[in-house]
Amino acid sequence: MREIKHGLTLVGSIVLTAILFAAGCQTPVTNSTVTNTVRTNTNLNANTNSVTTTSTTITTSEPEQYQANIKLTFETIGQTQQAALPPLGAIVARSGTDRVMEFTLPTNEKIIYLDKGGMNYVILPNRKQYAELSKDAVGFEVRRMLMPEQIVNQVKALPGVRLVGEETANGRAVVKYAYSAAANTQTQAGTVATESFVLIDKETSLPLRSETVSQSQSGGNVQGISGLRLVTEMSDIKTTPDATIFTVPSEFQKIDPEQVKAQANLIFNTVAAVIGQLAQQAQAPAPAASASPMMSPAR
Repeated sequence: MREIKHGLTLVGSIVLTAILFAAGCQTPVTNSTVTNTVRTNTNLNANTNSVTTTSTTITTSEPEQYQANIKLTFETIGQTQQAALPPLGAIVARSGTDRVMEFTLPTNEKIIYLDKGGMNYVILPNRKQYAELSKDAVGFEVRRMLMPEQIVNQVKALPGVRLVGEETANGRAVVKYAYSAAANTQTQAGTVATESFVLIDKETSLPLRSETVSQSQSGGNVQGISGLRLVTEMSDIKTTPDATIFTVPSEFQKIDPEQVKAQANLIFNTVAAVIGQLAQQAQAPAPAASASPMMSPAR
């Protein structure tokens, strides 16, 4: 037994950010919206709870060669009803130092981030355009936060993880881990409790599936949203990636990074509008309003 201070984990960060993003999408983005988001994340970092528990370390790693599909699905938990937000899908692959992530957004727009031969590219297939990027260019560090490399590193650092045991998921042998925590966000959400589990693929050591439910335990909410269910799934895993996925499309129009920034902003603003519309549905009055019960991840 040892005392563990629960910091802002990868799961908690994604959950809180998604709640605030969904709420913030209901109105045009302003500096105050960004400031409030940063302040809320800071408060969660500074006001987490210390608990005494038995902890283990998640055994996971990223292979040198692989390809897989990743899907993230979100469900907001409102005071009166729930709303499923559009899923985000991506194809990820690695071949040594070369990496690629192809996003498919809810609008069916595709954005490809490619690291190849020490160069960084962003490709817009629907627009037949591509550009060379610096590492601080639009979207690149955001993209890295969703790469399995980063997910693996942060999952391994989760405190208070419990080893549940071995099982089979989608025909693959996996090791299951569970995690739970509560934190005072010092925002309208109040105290937020989080329950999650992670399935690690035994063959590749990749995180095959994670499911997290975070919900206010004090009846608080952020613009009507009191919690979120987040599921991340990895499927169609191949130990040898398709070589063509790492190709720079020379037949596409090469544009400068500023043009890419404008195009990416247009794409993501469209997605934000779709998500914001569904987030508003989660807050629509129901005939009989009642507080949503705490949900538990499906076992």
